[in-house]
Amino acid sequence: MSKLFRFQPLSALALTGLAVATLTTGCGEDNPLSKAQDGLCCSEFVVGADLRGVDFELDGEIKGQYSALAQASADLAAVASGALTDVGIACENIARDLGAKKADTDAAAAKTGADRVTALCNLATTQIDATFGASAEVKGTLSVDFQPPVCTASIDAQASCEGGCTVEAECDAMATPPKCTGGKLTVECSGSCEAEGGVDVSCTGTCMGECSGSCTAEAGATVDCDGTCEGTCTVDGTANSGSGVQADGTCQGKCEGKCTAKAGAKVDCSGTCEGSCSATCEAKAGVKFTCDGKCEGDFEAPKCEGGKAELSCKADADCKANCSASASAKAECQPPSLNVAYDVTGNASADAQVKIEAGLASLRANLPNLIVVLKARGAAFTAGIEGTVNASGKIAGNAGDLSVKATACLIPIGAAVAEAAGNFKASLDASVKVAAAAKIK
Repeated sequence: MSKLFRFQPLSALALTGLAVATLTTGCGEDNPLSKAQDGLCCSEFVVGADLRGVDFELDGEIKGQYSALAQASADLAAVASGALTDVGIACENIARDLGAKKADTDAAAAKTGADRVTALCNLATTQIDATFGASAEVKGTLSVDFQPPVCTASIDAQASCEGGCTVEAECDAMATPPKCTGGKLTVECSGSCEAEGGVDVSCTGTCMGECSGSCTAEAGATVDCDGTCEGTCTVDGTANSGSGVQADGTCQGKCEGKCTAKAGAKVDCSGTCEGSCSATCEAKAGVKFTCDGKCEGDFEAPKCEGGKAELSCKADADCKANCSASASAKAECQPPSLNVAYDVTGNASADAQVKIEAGLASLRANLPNLIVVLKARGAAFTAGIEGTVNASGKIAGNAGDLSVKATACLIPIGAAVAEAAGNFKASLDASVKVAAAAKIK
C-alpha cells in the first residue's frame, strides 16, 4: 500500500511551493534536488497520454478521483491545442488565398499560441469582408449551407472512468443502455431495434414497417420498389401498381434484386433493409447493426452522438464531471461538408470571377474545421473545462490527503487546464469572428 502523507494545511502549502521551485528548475540530473527530492518531480503527467496505468501513489477514495482529474486535464489540453492549430491553419489559408499581403500574413504566422491564431483570423476576416462583404469590388450575397457537425463519444470509456471513481463505484455500460441527453444513443445491436417517438431507426435487417434506403430481395423473390433496381424490374400487378421500368430508367413495381429508394420514398421491404425503418428492425442471424432506437438483445459499443452521456454509476459528482469531460474531449467530430455560393449582383469581369471562385474554394476547404469548434465542441468543451477546474480546486483543497507524487503533479495538471481554457477560448473567439464574416449563423 502506498504511504499517504497527511500534512497540516500550512505544510501542504509549503510542500506545493517546494514542488513549484523544483519543477521550475527542472527534474533533470543537473538539478541538485532531483535525487534527494525525486518525489517532487512529476514526469508521469503527459498531455494527450493515456494515464490509466499511472501510479500517483494514492489509495482509497482519492485514487479514482485524482486519476479522473489527471486524465480529463490531459485530454482537454490536447484537444484544445489541436483546435488552436486547426483554426490557425484554416485562417492562414483563407487569408493567403483571398489575397492578404504576404508581409502581413508572415508577421501573423510568426506569432505563437493564441496570439498567432487571433492575428491570422483577423486577417482572414478582413479578406472575407473585402472579397464578399459590403465593400467587395463585385457586389453579391455570400451563403454557406451545411449540416451541423456531430461529435460521437464512446460511452465505454466514460463508464470505465466512472467505475474507478470510488472503491465501491458500480458502473457497467453494457448492462442497460445509458441515456444520451440532447443527442442520439447508438449501439451495435444483434437483436431488434425499435423506433421510439415516431423517429425512424437505422436498420440492416428485416424491417417490420416501411424502409427508406435500399431493400434487397431474398433469392428468387421480389421486393416493392420505387427507385433504382439493380436486377429485374417488373410490373407489380396490383391495383396500386407501378408500371415497371420508367422512362428515366427507375423502377416502379417489383424488383428482383436490390432496390434503392428515391430520396424521401419508403416501401414495404420483405427482404433486407439497409437504411432506416419506421417500426422495428430485426437483425439477420449473427449480424450486428447500428441501432439508434431501443435495442432488444445483445448490444455493444454504445456511443452518444451530439449529446451528453448520462450513466447510472454510483460515483462522486466531481469525478463524474471529469469522466464526462474526458469523454467529450475524445469524442470524434466529423467536419461538415459545405455548400458555399456567392450570388453576384450584376456583372463580374473574368479576373474578378476567378478571384471569387478561388475564394469560395478556400472557404469550402477551410471553414469546416472552424465550424467544428464553433458548432460541435463549443458549449460541451467549455462545460468540461469548467467542471475540471472545479474538481481540481476541491482536490487541491484536500492536499493533506495526497501523496508527495500527487501533490507535485497538481502543478502540471493545473497548468494544463489553464492552458486548455486559454487555447480553446482563443479558438472559439476566432471561429466566431470568421463565421460572422462568412455569414454563418
